[in-house]
Amino acid sequence: MRRWNGILAAGAALVLAGCAVSPSSEGSFNQSGAVTGAEALFPVARRSDELHRNNGSTGQMMGVGVCPRERDLTDWQPLLNPSLNAFPPSPKPEYTRAPRDFGRAFNTSAYRVLLTQDMGRARADIDALRAHAERNSWVPPVQSNAAASAVIEGLGSVLPAWQILRQTAVATAEDRALIDGWLQRASEYTDTHPGENNGGTFRGANDMLWGAMSGDRARFQKGIDQGFMRQLRDMRPDGSFPLETDRGVKALENSSRNVALMVYSAEIGLSQGVDLYATEVDGKSLHDAVSFLVRAADDNALVDVYAKGDRNPSPGTPPFRPNAQVSPYGNPSRGWVKLYTDRFPGTELSEALLARIELPSRITADTVGGTVTCYAGDV
Repeated sequence: MRRWNGILAAGAALVLAGCAVSPSSEGSFNQSGAVTGAEALFPVARRSDELHRNNGSTGQMMGVGVCPRERDLTDWQPLLNPSLNAFPPSPKPEYTRAPRDFGRAFNTSAYRVLLTQDMGRARADIDALRAHAERNSWVPPVQSNAAASAVIEGLGSVLPAWQILRQTAVATAEDRALIDGWLQRASEYTDTHPGENNGGTFRGANDMLWGAMSGDRARFQKGIDQGFMRQLRDMRPDGSFPLETDRGVKALENSSRNVALMVYSAEIGLSQGVDLYATEVDGKSLHDAVSFLVRAADDNALVDVYAKGDRNPSPGTPPFRPNAQVSPYGNPSRGWVKLYTDRFPGTELSEALLARIELPSRITADTVGGTVTCYAGDV
C-alpha cells in the first residue's frame, strides 16, 4: 500500500518545480480507452488537446485564458490530513467542511492538469485519492445525515477531478480499481440522505456523474429521479422551490444554488444523450425555475410571501424583512449562468441573466463541477 505521508513531499516538489508538460494529449491522456464513461460531462482527452494546443498568435496554450492559473490553485496538502480524518470515531458523525475544502482545492489542481498535461501533478493528485481509498475516508461506520451532507459536498468536487485524472497516462489499473471502489462506497454512504432540498439535488448530480463514469445505469437513473426530477415534481407552478424559498433573506440565494445543481445535472445528462433541459413535469421545467429567480430578484415581493417563514436561517443571517433578499447573482451563480446562457444563446431568459451578472473569463463553482470555463468555455 502507498503511504499517504509520502504525498506531502511529492506535492511540495510540484509547487516548487512548476509544470512538466507532455507534448500532446495522445501521450498524456492515453488511458481514455481503458475507462467506462470517458466522455461523461465532457470529452476529457479531446478537451485537453483543445486547451493544450499552441495559440499561434500568442505562443501560449489555447486554454490559458479559461483554465486555472498557478496563482488560482489552492495547495491541497494542508487540507489532506483533515480530509483523511474527516469523521473520527463517534456514536453519530457530525458535519464537517473537511471533504468540501479538500475537494475544492483538489478539483482545481485536476483542471490545471487538463490544461498543462503535467503528469507529475497528476501523479501526486492520484496518490492523494489513493490515500483516501486506503483509509476508506469519508465512509463512517455509523450512518448520519449530517455526515452524508459533508460527503455529498466532497464528492461534488472529487468526481469531476477523478474523471480527468483517471484518464491520464500515469493512472494505473490498480489506481482505478482502488479509487473506484472507494468512490462507490462513499456514494453508497450518501444514499440514505433524505434528499429533499438542494442537498438532494447535489447528491443526484453526483449519482448521475458517478453512474456515467462507472457504467452503473441504475445509479445514473437514480440520480435523475431523486435529484432533478424530484425538484421538478416539488416545484410550484410559479417556478419556486418550497424548501428553498422559505429560507428568509437567503431564499433566492438558496434557490440559485438549487438551479445551479439542476443545470449541472442537465449538462451531465446531455453528455449521456438525456435532455433534462427539455424535460417537464406537469408543465414545469427548469426554465420556469430560472424565470422565477430572475423575476423575484427584480421584485422581492414574489418570494417574500414564502421567505417570511424564515425557516432554518444560516448562522449570522439577519432575520427576515421584506424586500431584503440576498442577491442570487453572487459569485457561485456565475457557473450555472455561464452554462445556461451558452446552451440557450439569445433567448429572453439568457439575455435577462447576462444583463444582471457579469461573466469573467475564468469561472469556478463546485455546484457545477469546478472550472466550467475550462471544460465548457470557448477556446
